[in-house]
Amino acid sequence: MTTPTLAQAAARARAQQQYQQAQALTVTPGQLVVLLYDGVLRFARRARLALADRNYEAAHNALCRTQAIIAELDATLNDEAGAIATNLHRIYAYCLQRLIEANVQKDAERVGEVITHFEALLEAWRQAVGTGPTP
Repeated sequence: MTTPTLAQAAARARAQQQYQQAQALTVTPGQLVVLLYDGVLRFARRARLALADRNYEAAHNALCRTQAIIAELDATLNDEAGAIATNLHRIYAYCLQRLIEANVQKDAERVGEVITHFEALLEAWRQAVGTGPTP
């Protein structure tokens, strides 16, 4: 088996990025929220594992990615939605705070708490947009 060249790896990365951009353009807003929640969970789980392995650089990077996605979710809430938007703002703010604390304290349990919240939110969104239960 041959090792891909740097050019091949870069081309593969560009193709994957283009695919992800096309996917984001062809989904409904509800499906996009589900994709973003999946991203939160993916990076939060990476962070939790990295913290458990004491790989603090990887944990920091994954926590920052998780925080960026949550911040984007928060920034795009429609405040005209009333109590739902208000409650989501509060949940997102709380989770962001817990992730910051996890990063500073190197605490995987705090990341686990955020994972628990987002698993519940993801399940609710999946039901709302009709994408089915979590695999």
